[in-house]
Amino acid sequence: MLRRTMTALAVTALALSGALVSTAASAAPAAKPAADCKHTVTHESPGSQSGVVKNTLNLKSGPYAACENGKQLPAGTKIWLWCYTYNNYKHLWFYGRVEGTQTKGWVYADSLVWSGQSAAC
Repeated sequence: MLRRTMTALAVTALALSGALVSTAASAAPAAKPAADCKHTVTHESPGSQSGVVKNTLNLKSGPYAACENGKQLPAGTKIWLWCYTYNNYKHLWFYGRVEGTQTKGWVYADSLVWSGQSAAC
């Protein structure tokens, strides 16, 4: 009788630990898409679209917040927007050049007041 009780307890313990493991696995967050910081720019042309930086920001090496920071731009800086893309999070980013310089990089669209048209990168 004692042996049966211990076996039943062992089976119950295994079942509970298995349930806990499967619950923990199902509660794990979904994997985030990888940041493509080397995003290819196929259209480098100073079109008619420009933007003005709302608040101080850093140009980025690619169309993701996780990409490397480039030059810091103060509010009011004008950027000629050459092309755009949507990243894996469906966020709109522009690639462009800071007015009066040869400094280029990526800027999140919500960081700008912008107008005009540009082509997809």
